[in-house]
Amino acid sequence: MNKTFRHSLLTACTLAFALGLASNSAAMASSNSPPAHGEAQADDSRHRSLTSSNTYLPLPPLMATVQADHRARGNLQIEAGLEVPDARLRRRVEQMMPRLRNAYVTAMSIYTGVNYRFGDVPDADRIAQLLQDATDMTLGTEGAQVLIGMVIINTD
Repeated sequence: MNKTFRHSLLTACTLAFALGLASNSAAMASSNSPPAHGEAQADDSRHRSLTSSNTYLPLPPLMATVQADHRARGNLQIEAGLEVPDARLRRRVEQMMPRLRNAYVTAMSIYTGVNYRFGDVPDADRIAQLLQDATDMTLGTEGAQVLIGMVIINTD
């Protein structure tokens, strides 16, 4: 499977997942009942790996403020991971995670400030490219592929 096709397929899956998650979040927010024991466990497992691959490194959720009319209107939240087949590079990625996280937050802040207009659907392709560029620049080499699992806008 070529890289462009995988990226397009991932983007389509990401948007479908984000739309489904947004409707589920709205339904859960309207419920006033306390979470059951199973729901608390599901929340803890939310940060589990999406794959059994040893080459996949999940990233903590990335967030950036969305502004409109000179005030904060919500947050852009992204869940992603890195596919790093090379063991040596994977160790380097783990060591450089604070720098990578800083680069990702900076890239997302630039996206929400320059490329995103409040009320539009986030451009998952553009976000993936910004994160990939930040990864390659921070590591100083290619080899770690950014995989996006979710892109969602939470509004106030």
